[in-house]
Amino acid sequence: MCTDVQIPGSRTQGTTDTDLTDLLERVRQGDREAGAAFIRKYGSRIRRRVRGKLSPAMRRLFDSQEILSTVARRLDALVATGQIHAVSDGQVWSLVFTIAENSLVEKARVYRGLRAKEGEDSALAERILARLRESEREHSDGPELEIDRALRSLGDRVDREILSLWLMGRDASSIAIAVDMSPSAVRKRWERIREQLRDTYLHGGC
Repeated sequence: MCTDVQIPGSRTQGTTDTDLTDLLERVRQGDREAGAAFIRKYGSRIRRRVRGKLSPAMRRLFDSQEILSTVARRLDALVATGQIHAVSDGQVWSLVFTIAENSLVEKARVYRGLRAKEGEDSALAERILARLRESEREHSDGPELEIDRALRSLGDRVDREILSLWLMGRDASSIAIAVDMSPSAVRKRWERIREQLRDTYLHGGC
């Protein structure tokens, strides 16, 4: 899954090879506290890596702490489900940085997708985007939690997938291919989803 790479300066001051080896062994055994300890020890390094990837435009939308929070949650989910199989420092760093970079891409797509909405979707997109920015001021990982909340508000798995793709700027035709439905069926389903979201974001004052 991950390439064995060496990360320059990958030792944290005060953290020995033995400490890291012990953490990795515990992580592979599904110890979620070990995963959290890894993030605490190496969080500053992950944030430096993320800052180097953020363009000025992206920095205005979210910061490295928000991405670190995302990495922590996703790493925790992998540990909890026994999906960590890294056997070396390099493989762990490769995995962590891949998670971070994927998170950057996903978040950038959501913000760009919402800003580009037109027509009937524009008012809803503006309100969701405003809410994401409000939630970021409240908490560093607020935007992702807000998106999670919107997805959880939809009871159907396909509806959640359609919303996720819509948030990232996909049109009805490309969404239809992804969910194996006709474009007309997707549009009809989206109309229902949009009304539900409008009740939440436009009329519910959230």
